[in-house]
Amino acid sequence: MMKKRFVPIAVLSAAALALTGCTGGGGGDAAEDSDKVYNLKLASYQPPGAAEAVATGKWAEQVEEATDGRVKIEFFFQEGLLPGAETLQGVGDGRADLGYIADAYYPNELPLTNIAGLPFATSSPEAQGHAFKDLYAENEAFKQEWENQGVHVLIWAPVPPNAVALKDPAENLDDLDGRKIRAIGFSAEAFQEAGMTPVAISQSEVYESLQRGVIDGTSGGSFDILTDRDYQEVAPHFMDLRSGNYALTMNVINKRLWDELPADLQGAITEVSDGYLDTYLETLYEHEDAACDKLLDAGGTITILDEAEADDWADRTKDQVKESWMQAVNSSGAGVDAESFYEDYMSALETHEADASYEPALQRCAVR
Repeated sequence: MMKKRFVPIAVLSAAALALTGCTGGGGGDAAEDSDKVYNLKLASYQPPGAAEAVATGKWAEQVEEATDGRVKIEFFFQEGLLPGAETLQGVGDGRADLGYIADAYYPNELPLTNIAGLPFATSSPEAQGHAFKDLYAENEAFKQEWENQGVHVLIWAPVPPNAVALKDPAENLDDLDGRKIRAIGFSAEAFQEAGMTPVAISQSEVYESLQRGVIDGTSGGSFDILTDRDYQEVAPHFMDLRSGNYALTMNVINKRLWDELPADLQGAITEVSDGYLDTYLETLYEHEDAACDKLLDAGGTITILDEAEADDWADRTKDQVKESWMQAVNSSGAGVDAESFYEDYMSALETHEADASYEPALQRCAVR
């Protein structure tokens, strides 16, 4: 079987073919600013069909409409403008105006944000998204972490729970003992504690590594992401380990550009961004249903780890990975009380989980 390859694609949002105006903000009086058109470039490592990419495309169309065509956004998917691991820096230094990024790429730059990767904290993307939105608005140290990188966060785009795709089936953690599993962030530490051998490779290397037997399985992706990349062709046995969300993604804009935008454009973009999470969740459910179809059509299987076994694993692991995160925060020189920030985060999660309705996709698919 040939290795799947993704080709960078540049896609224009609706009506973005108009090339008037210039990229970036600027001075000038109010009359000049009211006529200025901002043609902005957004860098993303995602394929254009991913749920986040589709939802962000709808967001861009809404931004253009809300600003009466004064803000137009051009998308560069699949690292067509910047590599995924350089997008934060690339937006901060102006190589791109906006970027879709994942916190797991930047443990040193975003130590507080990397709390999103602690396993067993939550399985609700909507609760996590609202929690981070609250922290960004209310916690000065957290907001400063982003401003230090030269960016302003427009959208919190949480990902669904971690999914595992395996070449050979497994029923429990004992079956996974010794298997080489691609893993990222703090999930890798939890996987190692459970007896797996975590392997650090990029998402672009996973398909061929599974195909050639370099790894026995992969994680660090939600159900829809794994099927978007056709991993069911080479690893058709999917598993929900009940470890919860594994990372956080977001759309950011260059801070200097944001500060230079007229106030009415800032307000319009912020208002549209406030509604992103609802659009994303609606899109996500559609993609997860399609992912289930893909897996079942490929003859794949789904295993949900026994809840009692998952709870025991969490009890053995949570304090260990929390301590690793706290050490990273303390060594970063951020000057933040890590324990206090952890409590604020968990409290925000608890508040928003009370109103959350998301059901993990693999669990929905398993009963079809």
